[in-house]
Amino acid sequence: MAKRYDYMDWLRVLSIFAVVGIHVVSSVVNHIPPTEWQWQYAHALGSTLRWCVPVFFMLSGALLLTRKPDEPVWDFLKKRLAKAFIPLFFWSGIYLLYRIFEQGRSYTAMEAVQLFFGEDIYFHLWFLYTIIGLYLMAPFLRILVHHMSQKTFLYFLGFWFLFSGIFPVLEKYYQLEMAFPAGMFEPYIGYFMLGAYLFLYPISKKWLPLLGVLGAAGILVTLFGNLYWTNRAGEFDGFFYEHFRPNSMAITLFIFVLFQQLAPRIKPNPLITKLSLATLGIYVIHPLVQVYLNLWFGIDAYTINAVVGIPLLWVLIYFISFGIILILQKIPIIKYIVP
Repeated sequence: MAKRYDYMDWLRVLSIFAVVGIHVVSSVVNHIPPTEWQWQYAHALGSTLRWCVPVFFMLSGALLLTRKPDEPVWDFLKKRLAKAFIPLFFWSGIYLLYRIFEQGRSYTAMEAVQLFFGEDIYFHLWFLYTIIGLYLMAPFLRILVHHMSQKTFLYFLGFWFLFSGIFPVLEKYYQLEMAFPAGMFEPYIGYFMLGAYLFLYPISKKWLPLLGVLGAAGILVTLFGNLYWTNRAGEFDGFFYEHFRPNSMAITLFIFVLFQQLAPRIKPNPLITKLSLATLGIYVIHPLVQVYLNLWFGIDAYTINAVVGIPLLWVLIYFISFGIILILQKIPIIKYIVP
């Protein structure tokens, strides 16, 4: 059985809680004018949460890429891909049925197949496609990680930061069309590799205050950078919400290193372990919980008012989703759709 790291369990739990929060505030940010106070409130909350998805990729990289690359490729892939592809296939079907029966859409069999392979059937399922792609690359990236020196690893991460973090900002602000292809430095590969690097070469505690300042600056850039571009465009522009902007990288790095430093103080906790093991299940099911809390009970981000409605909906979605997944995980066969 693979070793459990308690700080990683805490990171998973907080990250999936933040993902639910992002989707709650997005229901406000994406649907009302930026001039409304509810939009300003939701945007401010959302600006503090952009680290959550990158942390998932970093945790996967830390656990998968740092093992010795002696496991046969197919043995590695069949174990990991099943944990992602089975939930992707099943939940794509569930959300396809939702789109048909609740949203009134219709698809031929071929259209459904094209939708599955051509784009994610529901907005949040992109994560499973991405993690499958990273799993396919992991056996080969493990060899790279195993044989790279720390200095070479830093060069890799430096080029990743340049191609995925800096170049898009230059393009946005200066209308520069970069002709250099990102290639191996695609955004989520970088987070995958960064997790492995920090696992192998933890950053010293003395750098934590600086990382905290950079993380706080990242939140401010997210908040005011999006406001700048939104005001300029006359409609919402979420450029700095993207996971691979320098501001998001700074926030993510601080959060991950903070929990690494807290690791000696974090003790095993049965509830946190259960919540951690339910992470993928909560991720795939929580949009449905959000929809039906509104359809059946009239609960949304504006219940009472946004100040109350957003946190209320956020907490309800999270714990109802956890309760459903806890039940599903106890059912033979069904548990494979929420591993």
